[in-house]
Amino acid sequence: MASSIHVRRAKPEDRGRILEISAQIWDGEDYVPDLLESWYADARGELAVATWESHVIAFAHRTWITPDIAWLEGIRTDPAHRGKGAGKAITEHFLRTARVDGASEVHLSTYIDNEASIHIIESYGFSLAASFSYLESPGDRPPIEDGTTNLILRPPAPEELIPYIDRSTFLEQSKRRFPRGWKFVPLDRNPAEAIARLEYTLSAWNGPSMEGAVCLRQKPPSEGWAMMNFLDGSESAITALIHQLLHDYQGIPLQVMVPHPETGPAAAFSFLLDCGFASWSGGKADVFLYEMTL
Repeated sequence: MASSIHVRRAKPEDRGRILEISAQIWDGEDYVPDLLESWYADARGELAVATWESHVIAFAHRTWITPDIAWLEGIRTDPAHRGKGAGKAITEHFLRTARVDGASEVHLSTYIDNEASIHIIESYGFSLAASFSYLESPGDRPPIEDGTTNLILRPPAPEELIPYIDRSTFLEQSKRRFPRGWKFVPLDRNPAEAIARLEYTLSAWNGPSMEGAVCLRQKPPSEGWAMMNFLDGSESAITALIHQLLHDYQGIPLQVMVPHPETGPAAAFSFLLDCGFASWSGGKADVFLYEMTL
């Protein structure tokens, strides 16, 4: 009798095997080890594994970005077991359980070179919703000298920031999805919730007019990466904001998702390149947001 793929909720004793598979992804630079304990602790979500002859060969996590939108992430298959259908089995499992748990939509993001996953999700009816370019900057950047600007830089109040983000070119180019790392939240569902828990926000003002803003998920950490969620504004505002940001985050490696529609990347893209940020894909759109209505 031929062996088949079985999908089940991950058990505590699966940790070692999950980490073993993860260590083979992205030359050992996979983010899963940093998130694994939070995935196990996600009471409303689900960490699942796919088994072949009782041996764990793949895993993935399902969580939520709004009360009715499920998010799939971390779909990983042991390279030695690709082609057995584990990715399809996990996808089918999560689509079924997300519907049972009350999801009206399922979203996910994937990188440009993950052709197998893109093929699977498109075959199940996911549609491309938005495209981004991933940029990063190491922590060992040259020191930032003091700059001068006629703009006033200060943290904005939520009631100032939300309307600015809402009408920004950045949000138009991101198809109104607000980046949260590799997750993207529809701003229109709940604007206040979409920008909640941002620990660093800075705006540039010319008199009573806000000319630009930048948002990050966290204050300068003692170690690890910091993720930039939003950067937009006039040329002078972006210049001033990036200058202050790099000063405040000196020595901290930074990541950012820049909207990259078919017409080209958002205005902040070239400024970030000039400041030492680098693209994994040579400046192409390389992160794709897929969505499906159940």
